Amino acid sequence: MKDKPFRETLSYPVIFMLIVCIIFVGILAVMYRISEPRIEAQQKDSYQKLILELFSTELAQKSNVPPLAIMAGYPETYNSFIRETKLPGVERRTFCAVYGDSLLGYCFDIGGKGLWGSMRALVALSPDLTTMKGLNVYSQEETPGLGARIDEQWFRDQFQNLPVVIPAESQVLKFELIPEGKSAETPNQIRQITGATITTNSVVKMLTDEINYIYQAAKKGQP
Repeated sequence: MKDKPFRETLSYPVIFMLIVCIIFVGILAVMYRISEPRIEAQQKDSYQKLILELFSTELAQKSNVPPLAIMAGYPETYNSFIRETKLPGVERRTFCAVYGDSLLGYCFDIGGKGLWGSMRALVALSPDLTTMKGLNVYSQEETPGLGARIDEQWFRDQFQNLPVVIPAESQVLKFELIPEGKSAETPNQIRQITGATITTNSVVKMLTDEINYIYQAAKKGQP
C-alpha cells in the first residue's frame, strides 16, 4: 500500500500550526523589543508629568507663569523644579518641588488595595507633611464607570490643600464619606463616588495609612 503524502497526514496541520505560531510569536517578540525603549520613555514622561501637575498651581504662583504653560514646558520645567530625593526613615519613592531656594513640598509614591486589585498613587504634601496639596492615581484596576472614576478631576480636587495631620496629636485626620451630590461642610468630609463606596473607602484608607506612615517615619528619622 502506497504511503500518503505528508500533507495528507494528521501530523501535517498540527506541525503547520505550530510553525506558524512560532513565527508570529517571534515577530511579536521582536516588535516588542524594538518598541520597549519607546514604551518605557512614554511611561516615564507620563509619571513625571503627574508629579509636575501636582505642583503646577503653586509653581505658577511663584513664577507668574500659567499652570498650562508650566505643563507645556515639560521636560524643561520638570528638570528645573522637581528633584528625586530621600527623607530619612521614609521608605517610599520621594520627590520634592523647589523654586529657587524655596521648598514647595514633597511628592510620595504610595500604594494600597482597591476592590479588584492594587492601586498606586502620587500624593503631594506640604514641607511639614501636614497638608495634602494634591493626589494623582496612576495605576488602578477598578470597574470602568464606577470605581475607575477616582481619576475624575472633581474627585481629586477634594484633596487639594487639605489638612491631613493634626500636629498637636501627631495623627492623621479621620475622614468622613458623604454622598457624591452633597457639599462638604468640614475639611474631613470626602464625597464618595456613587456606586463605588468600596473603592472610595480604599482610596481614603490608602491615604490615611500611607500619610500616617510617612509622617511618623519622617519624625523618627529627624536628627
